[in-house]
Amino acid sequence: MAEHSHDDSDYSVVDRARMTLGHAPAGLYLPGIDGATRREATRLCARDYLEHHVFFNNRGFHNHLNHHLLAVFALGAPVKRLQDIFDLHKGMQRPSYSLESDVQITADNLADYVSDERHYPNFIKFFQGELEAAGEGWKTAACNYFMDPRVFPLGMSGIFHPLIQLGYGLEFESKAITATALAQACVHSSSFKSMFSRDTVADMNPDSSDSGLSLMQILDRIRKDPLAVSMEFNPVPYSNSSITDSAEKLATKYTKYWSVPATKDAIDAKYQELLSVAALMYGSLTRPGHKLLLHFVLMHCLTSAYFLPIILDCLPVERQAEILKAHCAAVLDAFAVHGSPEFFVTPEVSTVDTHLAVSGSTGDANNQWLDVFADSIASNDIHVVKVIRSLWRGSLLSAFPVRHASGDDYELPPPINWLYLARITVDTITANNFRDMDEQVKEGKRFWTFGMLGHDEFWKSYPKE
Repeated sequence: MAEHSHDDSDYSVVDRARMTLGHAPAGLYLPGIDGATRREATRLCARDYLEHHVFFNNRGFHNHLNHHLLAVFALGAPVKRLQDIFDLHKGMQRPSYSLESDVQITADNLADYVSDERHYPNFIKFFQGELEAAGEGWKTAACNYFMDPRVFPLGMSGIFHPLIQLGYGLEFESKAITATALAQACVHSSSFKSMFSRDTVADMNPDSSDSGLSLMQILDRIRKDPLAVSMEFNPVPYSNSSITDSAEKLATKYTKYWSVPATKDAIDAKYQELLSVAALMYGSLTRPGHKLLLHFVLMHCLTSAYFLPIILDCLPVERQAEILKAHCAAVLDAFAVHGSPEFFVTPEVSTVDTHLAVSGSTGDANNQWLDVFADSIASNDIHVVKVIRSLWRGSLLSAFPVRHASGDDYELPPPINWLYLARITVDTITANNFRDMDEQVKEGKRFWTFGMLGHDEFWKSYPKE
């Protein structure tokens, strides 16, 4: 599979990679997407597939090239911008490994080869064969492999990145990208001790038809839980096993109280609740009197949530509830690791979004989402455009809210101005991932914030307004 760099006029890479890109549903409403941009996006994704490894360094940092390409493509980026993004990313990538001829991965022995990045090409080959063999049911086959107990703890690791890659493959109907997602999951190490083991997943999904607690109520209970209160401050919380162990215990304990009945209406309503809470966890963390903060890890709770409906569509309703609760557990874990921060929901955030990005409205030159899309396409931060797509999905859903029957004491998130969160994202995150960060900070550029922001200690050194 591993190949050297290809010339920009070489379209044979598309056939060699067996790369195809279908119509991402969100992209159908936007200007700028045509045969030429699709052809270039397909070629560049094929090059990434053939030339690059899933990790761009030996610390397990993820290759985001096709994430960035596909997100801007779906928002209407021109051909030149697609090529520019590829050229920016390719300089930081590691070449893919060659197939190991003595390794033959099968459905029976795949567990023998997991968590070793050397086997990445062999896993791709295996999953390509499995998806081809599944015929028209390849998407369901892919999701079943992702949720296989041997793979699931790995797929839910790495700050959601295998799940995000899976979402891109399914959204753009690309077996090639989907195979890389499953391979990426398999070469991961687990970020958790037992949270996504078969027994724990079963324990987090008790048979229950009651409404349980809302996510807003669960977050409040986590904040008050003695295990969370006793966590000591650490500027790099993931480096402290006491913090990560406690966070996993909290997430496992409280996920079971978020009841997700296995019905379509309930799944839709619970997804909207989860997406809204992820948006608040993204855009409502700044303590009064301090400079606006957008947190790097908690941002991934939002960008990964974008892909859940795409994955849900490929599963029977019982398994939809399972993956929704699994994502919830990972969100609660990230929340607890970072000190279970309070939300500070400003009037700007909770004002009803009147600029809904629904079908047809994006053709209106006065629609402010179009300006946000243009700014996110131009951004050289590799996550901004993914945040915008996630917030846009929230705006779309807020036009057609689904309510699941629950008691009067079930606390739903407040209304969210999705456009406002999108606007502050493109206005705040101005740093360039492809330039020296220290120099950019000196220039006044802003980047994502890291750290345990639920603790007072964090805010002692965080800038005031």
